Amino acid sequence: MHTHTEEQPTLIDPRFVGMPDIAHGGYTSGLLGSALGGPTAEVRLKRPVPPGRHLELRRADGELVELRDGDTLLAEARPAQLDLDVPAPISLAEAEAASTRFPGFHHHVFPGCLVCGPERSVGDGLRIFPGPVAGRRLVAAPWVPSADDTGQVPDELVWAAMDCPQLWSLMVHVPAWTPDLVVTAAMETRIEQPVVAGEPHVVIGWPIGREGRKWLAGAAIFGPRGELCAVGRQTAAVVAGWGIPLGRDRWGAEVAAA
Repeated sequence: MHTHTEEQPTLIDPRFVGMPDIAHGGYTSGLLGSALGGPTAEVRLKRPVPPGRHLELRRADGELVELRDGDTLLAEARPAQLDLDVPAPISLAEAEAASTRFPGFHHHVFPGCLVCGPERSVGDGLRIFPGPVAGRRLVAAPWVPSADDTGQVPDELVWAAMDCPQLWSLMVHVPAWTPDLVVTAAMETRIEQPVVAGEPHVVIGWPIGREGRKWLAGAAIFGPRGELCAVGRQTAAVVAGWGIPLGRDRWGAEVAAA
């Protein structure tokens, strides 16, 4: 069977990093999901993606998009069906109150992160600071997204906005002594309707559980009237020697070593 392949040169701006010198996992996933088209996609991140380097997006017959660095496969996206129970939305005021309790204000392993890094200025980072919601097994934060040159909020920023809250929901709710280091390994995301630039949104994240050497979490973005704009499920893989420490007891040591 003949397979038609389209290739597109791609360079991820160094501004879009999560960990130092590694492109943000949610942003990268959104880049592939957007290239795939359609409302729902699953992206698997195979290797750390270098920013500021000429990479290649390859699309084969609309069913698969790959991100490659030469012959090395970095990530791939394919259409998906996402079945996920989304918690009831919370108010903007509740999200603002939760955000004041963001643990990363006190200890943040990667304070320059595109999404949740407190060192990023307004207009540079997304400045989404998810903290625990009183009485709910959630973290939440307000988000007023910025537009790109076309006046739209790019899909890759919508994906990115859900990545960090998912990880923070795990960090807030797993036992503080948990030794695991994790990285985002996969994201499934469905965009229900456009996220509107300049309008206040609420981003929530919640822990789903652990399966073997993987942690699962969910996230959703609600619009100004409480409407569901996007929903996602993240798989965080346990890795050795690097990654994000889930257990809060490790944060101080990790920050001191950074």
